Order: sequence, then structure tokens, then C-alpha cells
Amino acid sequence: MAVVPPPILTFAEDTNQLSSEYGSFLHRVTADDSDANRLYIETKEHVTLTVEFSSKGWKVCKVEPDDAPLQVKALENEVYEMPEGFLMAASDEFKRLWHESLVQKLSNLTRFGSDDEEEAEK
Repeated sequence: MAVVPPPILTFAEDTNQLSSEYGSFLHRVTADDSDANRLYIETKEHVTLTVEFSSKGWKVCKVEPDDAPLQVKALENEVYEMPEGFLMAASDEFKRLWHESLVQKLSNLTRFGSDDEEEAEK
């Protein structure tokens, strides 16, 4: 049987997914009108990341303001496979909210599994 790889998302699909899934974890996500592969992401800490998407992944092109924390400024020119990588590195609040969301989802799965076990025992 042939293995079918998952579909590769376009930048627009990835951006829409990023906005819908993580919009509440961030202050603002804005597309660049002049460059379809560029995005501006403002964290809850009010640091703005200029990010480009290519076949290589998500590249953090610029971090503003200039006096952003050094560990966040160090993200400039780094490339990430997934946006969660640079967002967690750039924003403690994103990281906290992402982990809270994960715990909630896992808790829901555990609760769902417990309900199935209780039904099977009856």
C-alpha cells in the first residue's frame, strides 16, 4: 500500500491556521501587503517579529524594538520548521498559554478516555 504524505500547506493556509489557532496567544498577526510571504507577529510582550515563510521554513528576519531582550534578538536570521518554535522562544506568555492549552487538550482526552472505560464497564 502506498504511503500518502500529508498535504503541504501554502503560506496563506499556514498563516490562517496560525491566526486562528494562536491569535489569542499573540497581540497581533499582520500580513505584509507588498510581500505575500512576509508576516508581522506582535507578541503579548509587544515585541514584533518580521517573519518570512519559504520552502526552508519560517525565518525570523527582524525583531523590534531594538531594545528587545537579547535572547529574543538572537532569533534574527534563525529558521524554524514550525512557528511554535520561534514563538515560544520569543514570548514567555505565548509559551505559558500554549502549555496551558496543551494541558487542557490532554485533560479532555483523558476525561474522554475515562468516559469510554466507564461505558465499557457497564
